[in-house]
Amino acid sequence: MDKTILIVTHRRGFEADPVIDELRRRNVKVFRFNGDAGEEASLASFISKTGGVEFICDGRHIVKTDIAIGWCQQLPPYLGQAASESECLQRESLRTIQFSAFDLLSTQWFNKPSNVLHASQKIHQIVAAQTAQLTVPDTLASNNPRTIRQFATGRQIIAKNLATPWVVSHEITRAAYTRIIDPAWLQDDATLSFAPVIYQEYHERKQDIRVVVVNDKVFAASCIPGPHQREDVRKESGTGESFKVCEFDLNALSKLRQLMRALSLDYCAADFMENTEGNLFFLEVNTCGAWWWLDRLYNGAICQSIADALVCRASG
Repeated sequence: MDKTILIVTHRRGFEADPVIDELRRRNVKVFRFNGDAGEEASLASFISKTGGVEFICDGRHIVKTDIAIGWCQQLPPYLGQAASESECLQRESLRTIQFSAFDLLSTQWFNKPSNVLHASQKIHQIVAAQTAQLTVPDTLASNNPRTIRQFATGRQIIAKNLATPWVVSHEITRAAYTRIIDPAWLQDDATLSFAPVIYQEYHERKQDIRVVVVNDKVFAASCIPGPHQREDVRKESGTGESFKVCEFDLNALSKLRQLMRALSLDYCAADFMENTEGNLFFLEVNTCGAWWWLDRLYNGAICQSIADALVCRASG
């Protein structure tokens, strides 16, 4: 293969590394484009006279005619994060030229960046999941205090971020975990109206399931939440440390594939929860979800499958 595989990621996108290593072992050309901001910003250009697109990252240069296929491994890490005026100006400008340049590439994509950005919106995911007939917890997304209180009447509910749960500053990175709602919190109109939040009916968890889909390959693992993880299995736990390989329900898998087609995704890491009554609930799709810890359980098969998919599409 004479052309190059473009991998869109960022400098801390370490899950791109094993795939890049595997592709290079196969003598496949790879161009890594890091979508960081600040002093680490890579370079992108659009030339109207020729319709040309070029990227420069870490001293390496590529033009669109050299690209066989693109893979959006992770979106730019600065999206949705707090910034100064100058940082906002730079980030918006970087986002505009990068996403425009990606869209102008006359190549196939394995998770196109614009599709990933659209599919990462949780309301779109819930609508697509319901259309695919996946079971979703009764859900409200709102910052209307009256509507929220009506939704909560007579039942226990949880709250989770509508956008990213990660809050990144120059000093520290924090995560906003899903929380069970104390009814007293619902009396504070100022807090409820400050920002829209996802509210869902609470179900007691029997197990959590992470499903990674790469084209026609499926990798699943499950864990049993501890007493301190009633609403969020990530609390006080190392990433994936209590998960074990499991089988995933074939009917739910078929519906998940339908959801992926609706969201134009070739890869995803989806989260499901089974409650104590045996009902399986769709929680969310991580469009660029972490798979390194699951790959350990499968002895590197996820990395191999991503490399296989990229080479197959680039060659076809």
